[in-house]
Amino acid sequence: MPKKLIITVRVNEYMSREVNRNVPFTPDEIAETAAACRAAGASIIHFHARTPDGGKCHEPGVYAEIVAKIREKTDILIDSTLGQITVNEDENRLAHIRLMGQRSKTRPDFAAVDTGSSNIDAYDAAQKKFLTTNKIYKNSTETCLFLARGMTEAGVKPHLSVWAVPFVRMVEAFLDMGAVREPAYVQCVLAEGGIVGAHPCTTRGLEALIDFLPPQRRIEWTVACKEGNLFNVATTALERMGHLAPGIGDYPYPELGCPDNAELVRRFAELGRALGREPATTDEARAMLGITRQV
Repeated sequence: MPKKLIITVRVNEYMSREVNRNVPFTPDEIAETAAACRAAGASIIHFHARTPDGGKCHEPGVYAEIVAKIREKTDILIDSTLGQITVNEDENRLAHIRLMGQRSKTRPDFAAVDTGSSNIDAYDAAQKKFLTTNKIYKNSTETCLFLARGMTEAGVKPHLSVWAVPFVRMVEAFLDMGAVREPAYVQCVLAEGGIVGAHPCTTRGLEALIDFLPPQRRIEWTVACKEGNLFNVATTALERMGHLAPGIGDYPYPELGCPDNAELVRRFAELGRALGREPATTDEARAMLGITRQV
């Protein structure tokens, strides 16, 4: 039987409603989106806390409220951000994880650790210039190990995001030293829209990452695309027994009429079924990823 498909829906990131009016901001909106996406075939939700007007938010209490409201509405697995842009200090990036981990009803199942640093300035090809020249997403080895250790202590599984081949090699080192337990959940982050600090959303861009995943390790991998259409690599990912992480938080999908997250999940679930990859239930995803039930 073909491997079941884990769909992780990336519901909001820091996307604006100016490009897709369906981006959820408030805890209630995120929880309602989670339930709708679970019904559509997703088994994991990844979210960022936002202010009611769509601003960036890294208040630990807001994160805890979001997780609690999601758990009231659905059994979907929950993947929290660590605030790549909103905060810088390592302890501050982990503060909401420590708070949420104190209670099972507010504890997420995963949180993201990006296993390297990258320049994230956007290049405007039409103007032949970078829109900024000093934006660095900094994740030192010390930071990554600190975050992974702190998550594990809080009962949260690190999911490892890789933007380029050196990030993948760091994953292998973390698994070798036991900093992250197997089975590992690795997210391949591709990028378009002028973001040149990650591989492009092409078959070659994706395969350059997954071909370096250590075959001797137990790893489930998924793929996301910032500022680009994930359908460009979805078939390749499905055929290579990977998983999918779409969402209007990464890209508004104007070519599909700017759908909401649930409709987007439905479309990717349909593609999976067409290729023999039935969407995984939450219990099936837990078993594949080594996750225990929180509540």
